[in-house]
Amino acid sequence: MAKWWIFWTSRFAEVARRHGPPTLLFTTLSVALTWPVALTMSSYLENNGDAVLNAWTLGWVAAHLRHPAQLPHAPNFYPYPYTLYFSEHLIGAALLIAPVIGITGNPVLAYNILFLSAFVLSAGSMYALVFWMTGDRSAATLSGMLFASMTLRFGPSPQLQVLLNFGLPLALLFFLRALRTGRCREVVGLGGVFTLQFLISLYLGLFTAVGLISVGAEQLMRNPRVRRVVLWGRIALAMAAAAGLLLPVTWPYLEARRWVGVRGLDQQALFGALSYLLVPHGHLYAALPPFREVHRYAYVETLFPGVVPLGLAAYGLWRSRSPWRRPFALLLALGWVFSLGPALRLRLEDPPLIPAMPYVLLWRFFPGFQAIRVPARIFVLAQLGLAGLAGLGWHTWRPRRIPRAGGFLAVLALATLEAYRGPFPRYPAPQPLPDLDQRLASHRPTSPFIELPTLRTLDVLSDAETMRRLTHAQFATLYRGQPTPIGYSGFFPPLFWEVADRLLVFPSRESLAFLEDLGVRAVLVRTDGWAPGEREALEARWALFRDFFEKEAETPAGTLYRIRERPRSTVGGIDVAGVRVGDRVWIFLNLPRGAWPWRISITPGRYRLEITPLNRASVPPSYVLEGALPRVLPFYLEKLPIGVLPLPADIQAFRVEGWVEGGDSGRLALPPARLIPLRRVVFLEEPSSALPATYRMPLIEFQNGIILGAIVLSGEAFCPGEALEFTMLWNVGDVQAFRAQEHVPVVFLHLHDRGGRMVGGRDLPLDFGTKSFREWGPGEVIAQGYRVTLPPDLPPGLASMVVGLYPLGQPEPGSRWPIRSARAPLWEYAAAVGATVEILPSPCRILEGR
Repeated sequence: MAKWWIFWTSRFAEVARRHGPPTLLFTTLSVALTWPVALTMSSYLENNGDAVLNAWTLGWVAAHLRHPAQLPHAPNFYPYPYTLYFSEHLIGAALLIAPVIGITGNPVLAYNILFLSAFVLSAGSMYALVFWMTGDRSAATLSGMLFASMTLRFGPSPQLQVLLNFGLPLALLFFLRALRTGRCREVVGLGGVFTLQFLISLYLGLFTAVGLISVGAEQLMRNPRVRRVVLWGRIALAMAAAAGLLLPVTWPYLEARRWVGVRGLDQQALFGALSYLLVPHGHLYAALPPFREVHRYAYVETLFPGVVPLGLAAYGLWRSRSPWRRPFALLLALGWVFSLGPALRLRLEDPPLIPAMPYVLLWRFFPGFQAIRVPARIFVLAQLGLAGLAGLGWHTWRPRRIPRAGGFLAVLALATLEAYRGPFPRYPAPQPLPDLDQRLASHRPTSPFIELPTLRTLDVLSDAETMRRLTHAQFATLYRGQPTPIGYSGFFPPLFWEVADRLLVFPSRESLAFLEDLGVRAVLVRTDGWAPGEREALEARWALFRDFFEKEAETPAGTLYRIRERPRSTVGGIDVAGVRVGDRVWIFLNLPRGAWPWRISITPGRYRLEITPLNRASVPPSYVLEGALPRVLPFYLEKLPIGVLPLPADIQAFRVEGWVEGGDSGRLALPPARLIPLRRVVFLEEPSSALPATYRMPLIEFQNGIILGAIVLSGEAFCPGEALEFTMLWNVGDVQAFRAQEHVPVVFLHLHDRGGRMVGGRDLPLDFGTKSFREWGPGEVIAQGYRVTLPPDLPPGLASMVVGLYPLGQPEPGSRWPIRSARAPLWEYAAAVGATVEILPSPCRILEGR
């Protein structure tokens, strides 16, 4: 025992003597280059976006490592399942930092510790790789520092899944050592490091796989010594074991894809080639040409690697005779070419110089790349190649006049200046509301909640305040234990936009019914955090609906309300109706609220109906209507049109055969979706007798072939200050003109009071919340919901809703699409009155039974 202790103590002392100074240097540089992160580790983050998301993810994962069945179903974006996998799950990072979270209960502190440690880990792993290749500590130190500092400058604010890339050089180290020695421990180390890197970041796991495959192919072609079947069998076995370990924590990504889909190639070109000359704003070169000129343009990532790594790498590529020069050069070339993305652009707004780059091959044939948002992150392979070549360059350099130690210090000083990007910004981390959080967490059964203030705009990623509110509300779920339908992540699921649009006018008739169907029972209203005028607007709307809420708890920090549950109607059944409008027949599905439990679904329900007109004289043609139901059916839309068919002469009835099936309701506590068969004879009706009073049918046909067939209002009369909520029903009349249009149509709605004065309005792309307008079929009816806030001083009487269309990006009146025909009066230029609504005298309020 004593001999064992003496051996390992002496071994540790020798390692500390040889490699302790570089580790101390990396630690010092980590604190200095990220200053003042070390001073504010427990309560500040560098931004209100991805940093808060990372801290929340660490907290959620660390708290649920013992409950793997609950781990994927995070509380954000309710009722979707597998919401943790809408972004990087960071399970590997949480495993590294779980003791800190367990002891302190502070995920913000854990995040900042990882943020600082990432530089040391990345630099240390690169140091180990180059030291094994060269035996030169100074060369390894420079390589480690350069590799870590290039990552630290990456992007406006680097994320944990970008910073924690230490597994890439370590995996390459074990891989090359396995090829050189064939020992099993190197193969096991390769599998372990690859598994940990993949657990930390899907991005980096994929990039590591690409790097290993590329270097392995290069070694097979160039080095006969590694062409041993047994060796590659061991490596294959280790990687298969890694895949087996990764499968339980990565297969939920496949489930998550069902709800959020994948990113197309057009969503992955986020920067131009000039990004390679872009440096952070606080950088040493930011004020120098040509860097100053590049800053005139907007970019996502800052990819200038620095003069030191470029110079040393060029020297190493030129003068080094090391056998490792070619693998590093290959990684440099691949990382640079792939990071250009699907198409080569000089600037983001420029047309592509080369429309298809090699990255397209990765996207098409390499599983996982379809989820990537920022192809530029694969530049980490180029960073690894540059840092490795730089180390070989320094190792090769033999100065004649400048002492080697002095040259090393000079190069290290310049590299440090190049790595410095200025003080990191600091933002207060989300703070809990102990009394209200505890009260909300005690709600049983578990039910979702919303927090106000929430979104300020639907442009989530461009509005810093909206982003802050979303991330802070999501972070608070760590303390409250209840889910919420909002959130912030790498992907925003389709239902999120429905929630967001309604919360912008909350409370309102439709938003309250929508949240009731969603299962929301609590509303937390914060005292602070409101923009000027926002709190007053909420209080004005709240006064109209105060009978719908019950105050549960009040503190100086905010107030918790419970939404009063209202009895549900169970009258009515699913049916089909045919409404005669001119020479066409509108086919409606009757979906009474009490008979249709799937009014909200994360995957839309479907229908298929075969319509056969009845005519004794001849056999008329049959029509098949099939498609998807809306994900959200507003409470007032109990008659949903699904198709418009030509009306043959002397037809009074038709036979319908088919079915309707509800969609997946996710985590909503609803009965399972079932298929409901429909088979009966339907007699045609006139609009006045078949449709509720809230239906208006202006039949406005535009020059681009689109028809506004109907407007369905959420009520017959409205109070000043509340939200006017309605659904527009569109279909295609002229298929040829519809297919010829190049731009997305934008709907403008102008609200005019009884005196003709425009008092409000909204512009919204025609396919917002629905499928792309280019996928619309002839005869298909598309339902799109709208919400417009009524001015509080709106005079009583009839107000006119004026509707028109213009191409996206061309809102001037002269660009509007002309109107061919309409059953409604024209108003303004190329616009018509779609409906009129009654405005009630003020003051008024909405009663619960209304």
